[in-house]
Amino acid sequence: MRLNMIQLFTNSAVMMSNLFIPILAHEFEASGIEIGIIGAAYGGALFISTYIFSRAADLFPPKTLLYAGFLSASVTFFLQIFAYDPLSLGVVRALAGFSAGVYPAVLVLYVYNLKRSIGKFSSFMPLGWAVGNLLAGIIAVYWQIFAIASLLFASSFLVTLTLPGTEVHTRKKADYFSRDILKKNWGIYFSFFLRQIGANNVWVIFPLYLASLGADKLWIGIIYMLNPALQFLIMRRLDRYNTVRLIHAGDLISAVAFISLIPLTIYYQAIFGMVLIAFSYSCLYVGSVRLLIDTNEEKGTASGLLNSAIAFSTIIGSLLGGAILEYYGFQGVMAIGAFFAVLGYAVIRFKSSGISQRSY
Repeated sequence: MRLNMIQLFTNSAVMMSNLFIPILAHEFEASGIEIGIIGAAYGGALFISTYIFSRAADLFPPKTLLYAGFLSASVTFFLQIFAYDPLSLGVVRALAGFSAGVYPAVLVLYVYNLKRSIGKFSSFMPLGWAVGNLLAGIIAVYWQIFAIASLLFASSFLVTLTLPGTEVHTRKKADYFSRDILKKNWGIYFSFFLRQIGANNVWVIFPLYLASLGADKLWIGIIYMLNPALQFLIMRRLDRYNTVRLIHAGDLISAVAFISLIPLTIYYQAIFGMVLIAFSYSCLYVGSVRLLIDTNEEKGTASGLLNSAIAFSTIIGSLLGGAILEYYGFQGVMAIGAFFAVLGYAVIRFKSSGISQRSY
């Protein structure tokens, strides 16, 4: 219960801070390309952090890393209040991204060591996104959103103080850059990476797209809430399904979802696409995490590198979305999202025959 609470709090904090960043940047008179750069700054710092601390999850006591992650995030997310132009916003977003990458792999490994359900624990991630999106839409005041996000991280730190300690089950001295793990699992990582390039290409501008279709901040929050709220319900029921088939389904449904967002004429028409995205991401995430944990000895590193792939895709996807918006408009962004989802499916389809073997 306490781990689920931490998952809920931290993901609520991250999502409520993320939701209106494109609109805030636009109010600072940032161009489409600058909005993409701000998103890439967050993603770049998140990528570096998740890569470093995913490896650390197999080497250091979990609670030590959780303390560091939650305390640093409570500070950096609060600092977002003081952004006043595109440059300062980009800097504080980079700091927030680095702190947000410290703890995710540690949490997954902690749950695995306690022999809890990965699917059920993962379901509290989208539930946190749903709560965060709804809170942001209701509050709709930037400094209050960032302050509450900071308090949620501080609360996660306090909850962590009450958790039992667990042993580090993998102390194997291996290549820090994890070449063996990357080589073995490249199909899973690259497929997820491609899909997330398309997704982040969409998400970096999607609040602006909804606003252009007549949505106010409350409606943006509500529409964003639908996707993760459904993920919470879906993920909890996916543990019994074949992992590779879940990944295949996630990529294909993603392509259909992004295509469905192209012909919108008013904001509430986006609801159908968000439902499809909920199914697609649930299948893709649970299938990928379970497959990585089941087939690798260094479980924290293997699952954490998936977070690194997600973070790295944020860099490219954000830059791509900003550039496509500048030259081809919102519909062009959605089309690119579908294209990358299909590429992801092609990669995992090609590699799926060889990713079910254990590494130990």
